[in-house]
Amino acid sequence: MSNLLWNPEFTFGDILTLAGFIFTIASLILAAREVRRNTTAQRTQFLLDFTERYFADNDVRKFFYKIDYNKFKFDVKELVGSDEERWLDSLLYTFDLIGRMVRTGAVTLDEVSIIAFQASRVLGNPEVEKYLDWLDKEHAHEGRRVPAHSDARYLRRAIKVPASKSMTG
Repeated sequence: MSNLLWNPEFTFGDILTLAGFIFTIASLILAAREVRRNTTAQRTQFLLDFTERYFADNDVRKFFYKIDYNKFKFDVKELVGSDEERWLDSLLYTFDLIGRMVRTGAVTLDEVSIIAFQASRVLGNPEVEKYLDWLDKEHAHEGRRVPAHSDARYLRRAIKVPASKSMTG
């Protein structure tokens, strides 16, 4: 038999212990709320900064429309070293960053839905896919095993863009 006995009397020490326990729980709850608020604020700031940067570059935006309306054609001889290669890489590296953040859970698909349309139009474009295939061959030639822009490709799968989807325009 156990020697534990219930004592219905409360001492001042018991009251202080209970108050300390309640204070600790309340502090943990408030701290968790502040961490959540801070995380939300950081995500929001990231998305705001990203959106401003993404839409601020007029050349990249113009190039996006060239892709969107099927006016971009991949020709390795014309693309390598051109402004278009730089603009395409800018788009792809942007989608790499977003894909990496989605993959790691730093942001959710819902939070990056603002760029889902643009990502789907670029990453689902057959000419962009040809460029990515060419980059994969270049990567393999240098001994790299990871496909080019693998996080952008992850984003494409996450937002459910079919390969070589037909474009309008």
